[in-house]
Amino acid sequence: MTQTTSSGFVRPLFSGRLESAALFPYPHQDAEAAETTEAIVATVAEWAAHAVDPAAIDHAKTIPASVVAGLKELGLFGLTIPEEYGGAGQGQVTYARVMQTVAHRCASTVTVLGAQLGIGMKALVLYGTSAQKAHWLPKLASGERIAAFALTEAGAGSDAAALATRAEPQPDGSWKLNGRKIWITNGGIANGFTVFARTPDPAKPGAKPSEWPISTFWVERERKGLTTGSPENKMGLCGSSTTDVALEDVVVPPEALIGPRGEGFKVALNVLNSGRHGLAACCIGQAQLARDLARAHAAERVQFGHPIEHFGMVQELLAGMDADLYAMEATTYLTAGLMDQKRETMLEAACCKMHATERLWQIANDALQVTGGTGFMREYAYERILRDARINMIFEGTNQVLRMMIAFQGLRSLQRGELVPASGAAHLEGVCSELEAERTTLEALVPRFAASCQLALRTHGERVRAAQFALHRLADMAAALFVSGAVLSRASASRARSTLDARELDLARLACRRAFKDFERAAHEEQQPDDELVARIASASTG
Repeated sequence: MTQTTSSGFVRPLFSGRLESAALFPYPHQDAEAAETTEAIVATVAEWAAHAVDPAAIDHAKTIPASVVAGLKELGLFGLTIPEEYGGAGQGQVTYARVMQTVAHRCASTVTVLGAQLGIGMKALVLYGTSAQKAHWLPKLASGERIAAFALTEAGAGSDAAALATRAEPQPDGSWKLNGRKIWITNGGIANGFTVFARTPDPAKPGAKPSEWPISTFWVERERKGLTTGSPENKMGLCGSSTTDVALEDVVVPPEALIGPRGEGFKVALNVLNSGRHGLAACCIGQAQLARDLARAHAAERVQFGHPIEHFGMVQELLAGMDADLYAMEATTYLTAGLMDQKRETMLEAACCKMHATERLWQIANDALQVTGGTGFMREYAYERILRDARINMIFEGTNQVLRMMIAFQGLRSLQRGELVPASGAAHLEGVCSELEAERTTLEALVPRFAASCQLALRTHGERVRAAQFALHRLADMAAALFVSGAVLSRASASRARSTLDARELDLARLACRRAFKDFERAAHEEQQPDDELVARIASASTG
């Protein structure tokens, strides 16, 4: 079997392969698309600066109608909806830039857009028929209707297979839905919901409802029996609407079924792929805000006769923020470009989400630390950024679940023979000469990672899916390799454009070194695991 770049960059790593063509050249937009993106971003940034008050939104725990109206007037609710259905028809790169820009101003406000474009109406765009799209997408594009994604239930969070909501076929071809969804973003303002429910399998008439496959439905708020609960009292993202959604004998017509019957789990996975990537872009915006505030404070705050930006331990925090942001941007926009090229990005998007959410949390924490006691006061933005950041490691699949998915998907491809083990040394083509040392380090780490994957399969065999300790470490190693590869690709693209200056080179080097340290940390834990010790302590504390 010949390995191709259709498997992306991350998956082939499990077999010891470096797929240069999945990283190089870095997928910049063409001149016309880039000009369009910059114009949109500039307009959005100017509007947000004047129209959105993040502190007031956080305090009032609601987004003003004027802000929602502004999003509509700018056409942002239809940003990625095809032009033939009234949208702007923009791709993932433009979408990510807009999400980053709005997030830089207000995390609650950008959540409304993410719930609409990233996940709420995405199933219609990906799987809807021409008739379904023509019927529903124009009103979504205009913002006349707002969408929400209704998957999570009290007993089915990360474990989507535990879904209990049912949709039963009626004699006239309609469907009757019953169930309750929780923590639905946009729940209180949405008037259209992508709902996942179990449907009987005609091939297995005697199966229990819990064994029925999952299907996807578009359910309008006007349907009798659909109600939403009170807004949740949350730690962060206080302005966004989060409610439960109850479905009591809600009847929808046959055309409400989105995609093939019984393939809702596949639909959900592909929708969440988009949502996770968009979330990474939002994290960049908030991380930039935290970094900018911290840098300004460090330049102004004088202690012992000097601005604190001159002190080594503060410089460690500031430089780390900049390097992490460079890496977040490298991975997110590399993946966005690949998505626009219709390339395989499931594992890459998961790595983006995992990396960006955790780096934002660290950056928010470090920014507050630079600011000291001032940052602890609600008068300033730091504590709001920290509160808003926390949910990101839970949103769109917890980072623990994503680690399991990344590692298991790679190991399963290896186990099934879908990946051909590398026959020679790993080599990454296209890296600029200034980063030769970093390229060499990356190439040396890949066979070590592949050896760890082979050992995990030999050790755990068919039970590898349950080997969560090992999956965690392997996922961290794979993500670190992806981050460093994306950084090398981004910096090399700057060299090709003759824009690689000394600062960007330093950022790329530090970003790679931080990723390599992440790899070595996980590799050390894999070689000298504390698994049995951890399991004994955890069991004793819960026994």
